[in-house]
Amino acid sequence: MKNIAIVLILGFVSVTCWAQIKVNSPYKQKDKTYIPDGDEPTPMPSDRKTESQTGSQPTQASTYMDDEAEVNKVIRSLFAAMQAGDVHAIIQLFASEGRLITTESNGVMTTMSAADFAKMIGGSQKGSFREEIRDTEIKIDDYLATAWVEYDFYLNGKFHHCGVDAFQLHRQGTLWRITQISDTRREDCSAGGEEAVINKVMDSWHAAASSADIDTYFDRFGNDAVFLGTDPTENWTKSEFHRFAKPYFNKGQVWDFKPLDRNVFFDEEGNISWFNELLDTWMGKCRGSGVLKKSSTGKWELAQYNLAILVPNDKVSEYLKLVGKR
Repeated sequence: MKNIAIVLILGFVSVTCWAQIKVNSPYKQKDKTYIPDGDEPTPMPSDRKTESQTGSQPTQASTYMDDEAEVNKVIRSLFAAMQAGDVHAIIQLFASEGRLITTESNGVMTTMSAADFAKMIGGSQKGSFREEIRDTEIKIDDYLATAWVEYDFYLNGKFHHCGVDAFQLHRQGTLWRITQISDTRREDCSAGGEEAVINKVMDSWHAAASSADIDTYFDRFGNDAVFLGTDPTENWTKSEFHRFAKPYFNKGQVWDFKPLDRNVFFDEEGNISWFNELLDTWMGKCRGSGVLKKSSTGKWELAQYNLAILVPNDKVSEYLKLVGKR
């Protein structure tokens, strides 16, 4: 019976969640006006427009951002509750009529109520299930929200399958509740091997900054991670960087760095990866490099990231004059 229960759980557990701005820092704000308050660090003004030029942000836009953050929070809370085996928390996140639908690779569709799903999770070993998000897209209209999430699913720390979770949520008063999760499952997910996994991790990390998704962005860091920015003072631990960046993520003022090219390497055991990448930024072309380590649960985590501005050789003399070295 235990084996049968595990198989049933896997059928419905394909619901997923794995989803530098300093004073004079080069991290450009993303098309939003910012007027600092209190002691918050002041972002580099660059070519951003002032509030008098752009006007105040519409209340409707603020509401949408708030709802999007709440929907994202509900989704993440579900998977945290799944990993903890918290039946009560799972039930609270669903509407009373909530359900889960799994589409098998042979086209067969299986349905389960949220209550039965919670009961199954409660009977499993805590920490057995982990899902990692690759991409998340949330859309909201009035009382309806949808979320499209690509994921990788790990059972007891080992990769098992991948697919897509399609969430539907309904706003009930001020709270968002899940009405349905439909998912797909595939085993042919390893095209490109671990290099493809590293590329997905880094692409989703950059995308999280662009969309001001602070949870996903800092979840990619290991606990002992270090971030090295372009300014000599920017040598941050994870907690220091999080504390510094949080006000800007909260206000949607983020940087948008787009990877153009990336080279990925591995040690012989396949537990450490290092890379270098070319980035398209508001500063022009930049280079990022870093190291990732595979955790005991099989998750790739950033141990270090280093961002550098590229200075053409024929511009070095001008650069040295600019920074007062000549």
